[in-house]
Amino acid sequence: MNNWIAKLSQYLTKFLELGILLLALSVIAEIIFGPNVAFFGSQVTKNLINLLNSLGEQGVAALIIVLAVIFAYRKLLK
Repeated sequence: MNNWIAKLSQYLTKFLELGILLLALSVIAEIIFGPNVAFFGSQVTKNLINLLNSLGEQGVAALIIVLAVIFAYRKLLK
């Protein structure tokens, strides 16, 4: 059972790492090539800004979510 949990944890870590890399790549591509990048959809930065604005309206729940994302990101850097 522990082996299964460890393997699942490794897969989820790799999946999260891939998601963060794709997000960073899409933001950089949009900055370089403009808002209509063919491979990543349209206006990734606009969607991120809207997400952050909606999190800001939620108050304490947003703070908890941001801390959870920071915690997960820091775990990936180790």
